[in-house]
Amino acid sequence: MIGQNTLRGKVDTLVEYGFPRFTILVGPKHSGKHLVAKHIAKKLNATLVDSGIKVDEIRETISLAYKQSEPTVYLLADADKMSPASKNAILKVTEEPPRKAYFIMTLTDLNNTLATLRSRGTVLSIDIYQPGQLLEYANSKQYNFKQEEQDYIMGICTTPGEVDTLCSYNITEFYQFVETVADNIGKVNGANAFKIGSRLSYKEEDEGYDVTLFLRTLMDVYLARIHQSSLRTVLSIREISKYLAEMNTTGINKSATMDMLILELRAIWMS
Repeated sequence: MIGQNTLRGKVDTLVEYGFPRFTILVGPKHSGKHLVAKHIAKKLNATLVDSGIKVDEIRETISLAYKQSEPTVYLLADADKMSPASKNAILKVTEEPPRKAYFIMTLTDLNNTLATLRSRGTVLSIDIYQPGQLLEYANSKQYNFKQEEQDYIMGICTTPGEVDTLCSYNITEFYQFVETVADNIGKVNGANAFKIGSRLSYKEEDEGYDVTLFLRTLMDVYLARIHQSSLRTVLSIREISKYLAEMNTTGINKSATMDMLILELRAIWMS
């Protein structure tokens, strides 16, 4: 687990003194939460079971947990998407978990669950990855990239999953596309500007460039030009930062949000 020494130390200490029966693991998307859950299960000599988060799946998991005679870790992944009924269902079992059961809930934002669940769980957070650690991860996966692409990886990515995504592209071609957007956002007509969104991926199953990586790279391009002391550059960075935060809001229409950012950037660069 590259970059997770502090978290691994906390896990090992908890295992030594009695690992909690209900844990909330918090970290960005694709930051390695599932890998941490596997590490916990291994330390507990327990079987790891991936549970669904729909209410019927939660109830089935709880029923199964009361029948198990061996240590079992039940993983409730991506619990940000849990319905109120699912949250209430898991709330009941966290009050008095079955003797051999451990429940691990993963979240990208701790506020995306019930306050009562937060109070009953032991919260563990994924350590923030440093650029050098992400490069170490990329090298461990034996990705083939150039020196300048190495700099892009360290400057743009924040999690191992983002490294995987970026390295699945032609990195130089991707960066050049973003530079083209930055150069022309205020020059092309509206119809062509909105075609930018069609090149992006808003869901994991979509084709195109990941929208978060695109926005972070666009910010990187503008930051590289900040020495020009252009007010428009500064305003663009501010808008991109605002919309990046909005993209992490659960349930948001990312495509429509991207269109709004395009309008904001065009207004800046056409003024």
